[in-house]
Amino acid sequence: MIIKGNRHIDSRGSISFINDFDMSQVKRFYSIQPELGVRRAWQGHKLESKWFHVIKGRFRVKLRSLETQELLGDYELNDAQPEVLSIPMGMYNGFESLEKGSLLLVFSDATLEQSKSDDYRADLTDIPW
Repeated sequence: MIIKGNRHIDSRGSISFINDFDMSQVKRFYSIQPELGVRRAWQGHKLESKWFHVIKGRFRVKLRSLETQELLGDYELNDAQPEVLSIPMGMYNGFESLEKGSLLLVFSDATLEQSKSDDYRADLTDIPW
């Protein structure tokens, strides 16, 4: 699910905002700056939810069911469109940078310790991109 934001531009510069993103569940956040074209997939959680926001550049993000590996979403996110992609529990996620220097901000509703004990991974050779 995409949580839409907006941008305001005037003579002073621009401001991007995503006012409908409720961050009350967020326990931690981190950023990822992968090499161009590198696919980081598949990581999932049965109990943890995440939210992705592109700070710089462009990303392709795919979501698959942990249970069936069915493709449930295929998104292109970029810094020109202020939005957050909500990734509910029970899904694998995978992503790749589409521009050099792209930066992804990831929010999580689990602590690092909780996340480590709820970590499910599959290889791109097992589940195709």
